[in-house]
Amino acid sequence: MGISARVFSIFTLVISSGQAGQKQSITVLVYNYANVSAENLATAEVGASRSYRAAGIEVSWVECAISERDSQRFRECEQAFDKPRLWLSIIPNGMAARIPRPSTGSEDALGIALVSHAFVFYERIIDRARVWGIADSVILGHTMAHELGHLLLGEHSHSATGVMRPVVHQQDLKLESGQFLFDPKQVTKLRAVLQGR
Repeated sequence: MGISARVFSIFTLVISSGQAGQKQSITVLVYNYANVSAENLATAEVGASRSYRAAGIEVSWVECAISERDSQRFRECEQAFDKPRLWLSIIPNGMAARIPRPSTGSEDALGIALVSHAFVFYERIIDRARVWGIADSVILGHTMAHELGHLLLGEHSHSATGVMRPVVHQQDLKLESGQFLFDPKQVTKLRAVLQGR
């Protein structure tokens, strides 16, 4: 599966905390300038949502207009702009090359989180999917969950197991491996962060 040079997708996170006893939620506004097919993107969203649902957090995905002429079709997206939000961008190599990297960053990383923005490197995901023989949507979903986790959990949020492991391996992407999950301390922190919003 290829990707054009103009591929770019932005996800905006709009966070809302429920009343006591209700589930907490994250709304992700999707600006899909990418060549990620609707089917693959939907599968990735389901995968990323699974990580958060296991932590008691529901994720809603809302598509947003990528041009003014499409804005009429995406009113729900516009209504979310007055709420707090985080950003996650799925980008091709050309754009990835322009992002400043920390000196500790890996050249093989599938994404990076910087302050309030997270970036997912889609062409690296495509390459990894080809080598591993795994659907790119599975790797994309895992990477989305991981990078969004960094935005919510803050610095030094890697863990020895689960979705926040610093390096993902082929065997980690089997659902029964448990590597799509946050560890108990991270679950507590995620819920506290969302409650604080």
